[in-house]
Amino acid sequence: FFCEVGSGRNNREYEKLAIFGEVRARRGAELKVLSAVETKVPGYYDKIKDEVNERDRGKDETGTWGTDTMTFQDDELSYALGKQGGTRKKLERSSGSIVQYVGHVALFSGSKEVRRRAKEYMKWLF
Repeated sequence: FFCEVGSGRNNREYEKLAIFGEVRARRGAELKVLSAVETKVPGYYDKIKDEVNERDRGKDETGTWGTDTMTFQDDELSYALGKQGGTRKKLERSSGSIVQYVGHVALFSGSKEVRRRAKEYMKWLF
């Protein structure tokens, strides 16, 4: 849901988006939206990356929930993404982590164990 805060919606540089649900579902939706925003407004993620990476830290049943990142070059990114995002989806399924690309940065969200596994699998690609 988009949150209306006051009037004059067209005068603001951004809109707030409210995402509801469990921590994993919220994070997956947030990173997917962030990826789309970064495509439309390159450099946006760099401005808010600390806030994004720290959000929901430790807020799962294991207390180890968090987000890790890896930065890629252009050629590495297209290979890591795969045809129609196939490689990304396979990494996500096999590791149990949320895997999303925002610009040239891969973000891995989940418990410490699934993030470790996702980064390990990603390194196997190169």
